[in-house]
Amino acid sequence: MGFDRQLRSRNEAREEGSALLFVTIGLLVLLAFAAWATETSRVWQAKTQLQAAADASSLAGVGNLLTNNFTTVDEAAARAAAISYGPPHKALDTPITIADVDVDVGSWDLPTRSFSPLPGSTDPDLVRAVRSRTRRDENVNGPVQTILGKAVGVDSIPVNTEAIAYWGFAGGGGPGVADLPITIDCCAISGDSPGSACTQNYCETISSGIPNPCPLETGGTATCLEFYATPEQNACWSVFDGESPAVNTSDLRDIIEAGNQYEIGDEPIYLDNGTKTPAVRDIRDRFLGLGEFAPDPAGTDTNGDGAIDSWVVVLPVVECQNPGDHCASGIPAEIKSFICFDIHEVIPTPDALIKGDFLCPTDPRCDNAGLGPGGEIPGTISAAYPVIVD
Repeated sequence: MGFDRQLRSRNEAREEGSALLFVTIGLLVLLAFAAWATETSRVWQAKTQLQAAADASSLAGVGNLLTNNFTTVDEAAARAAAISYGPPHKALDTPITIADVDVDVGSWDLPTRSFSPLPGSTDPDLVRAVRSRTRRDENVNGPVQTILGKAVGVDSIPVNTEAIAYWGFAGGGGPGVADLPITIDCCAISGDSPGSACTQNYCETISSGIPNPCPLETGGTATCLEFYATPEQNACWSVFDGESPAVNTSDLRDIIEAGNQYEIGDEPIYLDNGTKTPAVRDIRDRFLGLGEFAPDPAGTDTNGDGAIDSWVVVLPVVECQNPGDHCASGIPAEIKSFICFDIHEVIPTPDALIKGDFLCPTDPRCDNAGLGPGGEIPGTISAAYPVIVD
């Protein structure tokens, strides 16, 4: 009996030791999971706060990059502005310092979505972007100190992020950017050959002569936007939908009445041609404040003669259509940029003509339309403020 009692005692002690071992292992696993969850949460919080600082820094930098009507590059001002937007932000209660080496000025390539530093360059057609890095590591701001991580041998975690802001066409526009369901053929204004990337500055084209000129009923000459599939065609209809090829007149009229509600530029859009007389009539009525648009005309009387003669609208520019597809129904096209067009007259019948002037980016009328100076197509017309592109 004594032997059996001793054997049971040994077995019980062994079982208790095994249980204690498993409990210890379980506690360590739980501690590791708790540490992982806690530190992951803190790191993501720090990264989110650092990203907000980087976004603000890059926007401030590019906002101070171009001066003198966008003809001069001021790298020092851009760098100083970008750095100044660090301390107002905090990452886990630590004010963020942005080091001089973490701010770059350079170019942003839309097709490849890549940034190239160009330190010292003074070419405003190239230097239009600022990249800001924000970080907490051994060199700047100190790494994020762990709480439970120390129990598993991790004392601190470095965190870093960056943002790139660009003054120019960011590849798309949100709801409300396009005023009318009309797109412009880039080759009709840039002078580029069919199928090109439309990289020529369209201001050179419109400064040397009026594209597709036609007489105004009030005198003078303007550009006629024409929607027929003819050699004179320079405009297309679109409801800015990249999924359905249908471009219905009723949908066009909805956009004329309430504005565009879709993102533009993220993917190709479907086009159409033809007169679409009811849509042109609605554009005329909104321009003059007639019918359902009374008594609030979208246009204004610029010379005080009592006649409405100007309505500056923002229109997307699409890849070359003429010669080409002539905006044929069911064929998608890529957005290349946005442009300002000053409408002077709208003639619904018999030819569905919209008469006006294309505006260069430096024209103050374009600024009043909610867009500001840009560079070349793409980037001909840009947002009135810098935009985050990466």
